[in-house]
Order: sequence, then C-alpha cells, then structure tokens
Amino acid sequence: MKNTVISNEASRAGVTRCNCSTCKGNAGTERACFNSRKLASRTAGNVFAKTMGLLLLLAGFFLQGQARAGVTLPEGRPTDPGHDDKASSGYLEVFSSTQESQWGEGSYYYPHTGYRIYDSNGKMVKWVDNHDGPIDEAPQKVELASGVYTIWAQSDKAGYVRVPVVVKMDRTTSIHLESDKEAINPAKAVTTSTGQVVGWKA
Repeated sequence: MKNTVISNEASRAGVTRCNCSTCKGNAGTERACFNSRKLASRTAGNVFAKTMGLLLLLAGFFLQGQARAGVTLPEGRPTDPGHDDKASSGYLEVFSSTQESQWGEGSYYYPHTGYRIYDSNGKMVKWVDNHDGPIDEAPQKVELASGVYTIWAQSDKAGYVRVPVVVKMDRTTSIHLESDKEAINPAKAVTTSTGQVVGWKA
C-alpha cells in the first residue's frame, strides 16, 4: 500500500498544473483547464441561442394576437377588413324636405332637414344635419360601410318616414324625398315598409 502511494505522488510530480486567473489551479492541468473553458463556452452559446429562440417565439405570438384584434400595422392598413376599411365603404345622400332659411335682408335659402340612420339591427348609427350651414342647399354625403340601413327622414309627401336603403361598395346611393318629380319610375321608387311611395332613388 505504501509503495502505491509513493508511485502516485511520483507520477503527479511531473504534471504541470494550470495557474491561470480563470481556474487558479482548480482545473488541474493546462489541458483540463482548456477543456473546461471550451465546455463553458459551448454551454453559454446554447443558453444564448435558446433565449433568443424563446424571445422570437413570444414575439410571433404577440404579433399574431395584434393581427387578430385588428390592430393597425405600420403600413397604415387595418388587419381586419371590416374595421373602417375604406375599400368596403360607400356613400349615402338624402334629398330630404327642405326648410326655409333667411340669411341677410331679403335672401332666402332652403337647406335639407336632418335625418337619422339605423343599422340592420335597428341601432342608431348617426344623426346627419344634412347641411353645412343655413345657406347650404346641398345634402351631405355620408360615408358608411356597405350594407343595409334604414333612414328616418322628412319627406314632402308623408312627413317623417322610415325608408330602407342599401349602401354599396364605392358607390353613392341617392334618395330623393322631395316632391319635385311628377312621374316616378316604379323601378326607382322609394317606399316605406308599408309600400307607400314617398320618393325615388337615383
């Protein structure tokens, strides 16, 4: 047993131990220190790669959630086609009854009366003044998403009436509720839900 211990100590006597500032002799030989540093470098690289991969995966989920929520992207286009998409919008103008308005001395104008717009579920979408001022005799052009609506407006023939209207993509729907057209083409007649003719459409 004593001979074995002496043999081991003699074999270690010729070994050059590593005394670098990194291992301070704890790694043993210079070869062992080199292998230890190499393993540590590889481990650090793997951790960095895994961390970056996880961050990229989370970023992908975040952007996907934004797209589903209809968030506007940097290009300025909404991801949801039904969210204020100009390409799917149309326009509505209603020639409702007019009311006399005096501006200045002896000057009379006839702006159109205001009206309400309801969606297909009966919910009010907006109120339209239908003129920009007391001397404005042109109806307002209202931008709406394509679809079916109901307007509550004043007509010359039957007072305030509810009339269904259809707004088509990139087109203007014109509803005339004035009585200045003597003969109304049945194909263009505007009627109430009871079938009463109250105007015409362009």
